[in-house]
Amino acid sequence: MKQAPWCMLAVSAMLAACTSNPDQSVYIMPAPARINPGSQAAPGSVALKLRPVILPDYLDTTDLVTRTGHYDIAASRTGRWGERLSKGVTRSLAADLCNRLQAHLVADGPAVQIEVMVSAFDVTPAASVLAASWTVAWPGDGRAPLIGHGKFTHSVGAPGGDLAVVGAMAETVDALSDAIAATARSVN
Repeated sequence: MKQAPWCMLAVSAMLAACTSNPDQSVYIMPAPARINPGSQAAPGSVALKLRPVILPDYLDTTDLVTRTGHYDIAASRTGRWGERLSKGVTRSLAADLCNRLQAHLVADGPAVQIEVMVSAFDVTPAASVLAASWTVAWPGDGRAPLIGHGKFTHSVGAPGGDLAVVGAMAETVDALSDAIAATARSVN
């Protein structure tokens, strides 16, 4: 019976160690401050529906993940996303595309429909690399859907760290948005 207090102390210490994390910074993908919601559409603006962006499962987390080797990834101990990465990329792309295309978001009804599939979003200490394909469709007006794909790279700024990684990732999403907008504009 004399061992019970020591066991309780050991269990308490282990539980305390599990709950104590280093201070973590929480990040989100940037989005332009002004987005045109469907209810306040500007006259002549385009209706846009962006389907949720599809990411590889290992990236669709709140962990800030970097590639550490050919087969290895690691989650940051000091930073994480404030939302699942797929949600953040979708939100950022939607806001950016609305601004670039002078469009407004709609949940349903006739709209330009955009689907994006990210096949890779790898970040190393040196660079962020995003590979994606996308489809822009105009349902009901007879135009054939347009398909695009690209690989976008942005250097991780010195001195590195979580904030520099997030900045490089945001820049690659911005480049993706620019390419999708160019695809959508190519029909006009």
